[in-house]
Amino acid sequence: MEKIDQNYIEKICLETIADEMGLEAKDLNVKMNLRDELDIVSLDAMNIIMALEDEFEVEADIESVLEMQYISDIVDHLAERIKI
Repeated sequence: MEKIDQNYIEKICLETIADEMGLEAKDLNVKMNLRDELDIVSLDAMNIIMALEDEFEVEADIESVLEMQYISDIVDHLAERIKI
């Protein structure tokens, strides 16, 4: 497993979002708006968060995540939870 740092979290977040939404990770970036640009609804967000929780073996604050606007918000939240 790669060292868990901000870049690794970003990579996994982009890959997970791409997988869940049927997109290519290379077409995503952390500045993208979850709702406006990616059309992520609550159910999609829940699936993404559950996959990320499994990947990083942490529990995310679901209510906080559902209020997030950008991919970078999810990355920052996970980095805080992982304590990197």
